[in-house]
Amino acid sequence: MDKKAAPINITINKSYDSEMCGSIPLHLVNLVQPHGVLLVLDKTDFRILQISENAGDLLSVPAEELLGQPLSAYVPQEKHEEIVAKIAGQASQDKIPFTLPFLAQGIQKTFDAVVLPQDDYILVELEENTAIETEHFASLYRHIKYVTTLLKQSVTVQELAQRFSEEFKKFTGFDKVLVYQFDTQWNGIVIGQAKEADMDDYMGLRFPASDVPKQARDLYFRNPYRLIPNRNYTPVRLIPVINPVTQRFTDLSETNLRSVANVHLEYLANMKITASMSLPIIIEDKLWGLISCHHKTAKYPSYELRAAMELLTGILSVQLEAKQKEEHMELRVELRSLHVKLMEQLYTSSNFAEGLLEGETTILDLLSLSGAAVSYEGNTWTKGITPDAQEIKELLSWLRRSKTGGMYITNSLPADYPHSKDYKNVASGLITIPINAEQGEFVLGFRSELIQTVNWGGDPNNAIQMEPDGKSYHPRNSFQIYKETVKNSSAPWQQEELIAAETLRNALLEKLLKERY
Repeated sequence: MDKKAAPINITINKSYDSEMCGSIPLHLVNLVQPHGVLLVLDKTDFRILQISENAGDLLSVPAEELLGQPLSAYVPQEKHEEIVAKIAGQASQDKIPFTLPFLAQGIQKTFDAVVLPQDDYILVELEENTAIETEHFASLYRHIKYVTTLLKQSVTVQELAQRFSEEFKKFTGFDKVLVYQFDTQWNGIVIGQAKEADMDDYMGLRFPASDVPKQARDLYFRNPYRLIPNRNYTPVRLIPVINPVTQRFTDLSETNLRSVANVHLEYLANMKITASMSLPIIIEDKLWGLISCHHKTAKYPSYELRAAMELLTGILSVQLEAKQKEEHMELRVELRSLHVKLMEQLYTSSNFAEGLLEGETTILDLLSLSGAAVSYEGNTWTKGITPDAQEIKELLSWLRRSKTGGMYITNSLPADYPHSKDYKNVASGLITIPINAEQGEFVLGFRSELIQTVNWGGDPNNAIQMEPDGKSYHPRNSFQIYKETVKNSSAPWQQEELIAAETLRNALLEKLLKERY
């Protein structure tokens, strides 16, 4: 198993999210991929209002002849009644899968159909069915059970991601599978990888947020996967171009057949892959990351396999959430134990500064600090590695003027307070616990600078290359490792540490209040 760790908790000083890429209306393209047919039906009589131009190739009837015809003219009566009943009985607009026989010109074909009821019309996606044998389905089920058991045995998030990528590659037959986690700025980092030996190694590499812009990220909440079986396809139009009901382009947000922006197809070509499929990892209603599958040649996974992939991705999401909660709980338990010890010490010390900074357990242990300072009633006490007395005095003055609204937390102090660049090596990270902020009385916790190297998959500053016209653009054509040194930052503050700091602040204020009154 690949043991390389991927450091997700690094604060990148520059945002690589792209407003330009994020504003492209990906759902209003009026184009679909040719491996399926898209129908737009009237909600009342199921007449075909729009259809993709490739209908003749897959349905044996020219698209123009199908326009205006009722769906019932081509599908068995019982199947048509089933579709109508299921749409009528469904309160939501979730996708409804069917196996749909389609009879035209005396030729019957069987399709995997997905029916997507919309407010003003009904979308139907048809892909030719590749019949699956019972024992093949049983094999899928057994493999899912096996992978689920393996995932439960994983100890860390890293191990979980790596095991999943290895088993998912075996299960799906894709040449490469990546588990891709987003950081707080929507850059993605590969934390799990399984690949063919002759493919590029992306393990531990970070990719800029512009690679999966906001518009594309949002669409993952409406689709369980994004499939491009062959990037060399020629897109097909919907006819007529304008939806007769809405008088606008038909919204293809929820369709699997929706065509892909040319820039993304170029991106795949630059990665030397022909087919790709990506599935969202959603945890607590947030996009946590992606499963990204690559194939060197064209690949058309069956509908059954895609459904199984969707199920396994959901299982991974649940396991990742459980693993993260377990890790957070362990940290909370550890911090509570340290808090109890610190409180015992605090209440037996002659003054609260001594209780925080001296003894077997200190605030440095509780909040993983490299140094701390307490400013109270005109005095300042320090512990560990801290700025000098004058630097602390100036920092307190700045905090008194501008940071009086509760705790102030940063892991990049020089970005907010440029004067701190002179001592960034000892105080790139700062957490403040105000005692009486207006009087400049604070408990200060410092974290030293943590200089780290980020390995990018290509230069993130050249992720988008504009044409001279200022309208057309291309993705980067190199994914060679680009190293960036991140400075002026400390290790990030974990949520549990912030909760511990707030709990400590409340205890300090309560103790000081009791002493005064």
